[in-house]
Amino acid sequence: MSTHTLDVAAVKPSRFKRIVFSAPVRIVLGVLAVGLTAALTFPAVKALVPLKDNRFVWPFLLAGALVLLVYRGYVKLMERRPLAELSVRGAPAEFGAGLLIGAAAVAATIGLLAATGSYRIAGFNPWSAAIAAPLAEMLFVAIFEEVLFRAVIFRIVERSLGSWPALAICALLFALAHLGDGVSALALANTALAGLMLSAAWMATRRLWLCIAIHAAWNYTLGAVFSIAVSGHPAKGLIIGQLSGPDWITGGVYGLEGSAWTALVMGALFVVLYRRARQTAVQ
Repeated sequence: MSTHTLDVAAVKPSRFKRIVFSAPVRIVLGVLAVGLTAALTFPAVKALVPLKDNRFVWPFLLAGALVLLVYRGYVKLMERRPLAELSVRGAPAEFGAGLLIGAAAVAATIGLLAATGSYRIAGFNPWSAAIAAPLAEMLFVAIFEEVLFRAVIFRIVERSLGSWPALAICALLFALAHLGDGVSALALANTALAGLMLSAAWMATRRLWLCIAIHAAWNYTLGAVFSIAVSGHPAKGLIIGQLSGPDWITGGVYGLEGSAWTALVMGALFVVLYRRARQTAVQ
């Protein structure tokens, strides 16, 4: 009896290890690792390659790749497990589906605005306005935010507290991260709803590809195709559109993410993806 007790005590993690590998500390370390990678990449590129023309597209792709690489290292070091959330098996199908979902969500919202007389096409910009640089930037933003909010925060909180607390906490943090000039209560609520929807996309696959693609396609289609502000950031894209009506319909200076129609589309997407996640969990 005494020998068994000594053996168990011998392999029991120390208090220091229990603290370092606890959920709150792992979240903080994960956020710092991913956040610093994203924050330091661009100043480093600017210092090493001073010509602006040489920093047109590839720095965004480099930063996105480094975020994924650092997250991989974080998982290997802190959790010592296979990195299933970045598995390439099924990745093309999930990424492709996400691109379609994100673009269709924007198109559906624009369609609702147009049907109610709140949006019309006024002209077109050169096609070059909607390619390379906007696509690379939106892809980087999607990678960074999805690794941060879904792979680090949501995943660890869900494991500790359960799915619904994780959904609520991650949605709140996602909304708070998008605070800025021109943001309304409705825009914040919609951003939180977008966080719920993207977390449901994570739950449906337990991988990053679907939620990254939905996020990137939504931002890209909104800004680079329809020239509508993305989370308060002005955009110039392929289509010159004119929005008219009250801010709760058009979203005001914050963009379409502050519109009541967006709440309807995001809510419907969340329900569909959450049901899919429940079905996947039962199988």
